[in-house]
Amino acid sequence: MFFLLLIVLAALLLESVAITLPLFLIVVLVMLVIFSEKQNNLVLALAFFGGLILDVSAVRYLGSTSLFLTCWLFLILLYERKYEINTIPFVLASSFFGIILYLWFFGYGEILIQAGVGSIIAVLLFKILSVRSAPQNFQFSIFNFH
Repeated sequence: MFFLLLIVLAALLLESVAITLPLFLIVVLVMLVIFSEKQNNLVLALAFFGGLILDVSAVRYLGSTSLFLTCWLFLILLYERKYEINTIPFVLASSFFGIILYLWFFGYGEILIQAGVGSIIAVLLFKILSVRSAPQNFQFSIFNFH
């Protein structure tokens, strides 16, 4: 849990100070995909309050990033029952289109390049966090013959 908090804080800090790539969008998207249904409300609240921090640091209308993030994550939750969202192709596609919409909505440039780089980062983060959230005895569960 400390590792995940560190990733969230690093994404907020980097996006608000140094880069235009929406790292916080990537982190909350991957968190939403990996965590169970019980923790979806926590991820949506984190996206809302993190969006407020990003709005203050970027001197935008207060709540615009929060509104975008919560709407995008809610849209992904609507597809949770229809599609398997815990897969690499879904993370790749949803992060790509989410980053494109985010950058277009807030008026950034070089949208396709940033969306491609952000999608690769999202898939790598998905792989790292899905391995860390797997049970510790996963390698032994393959050999259980019941």
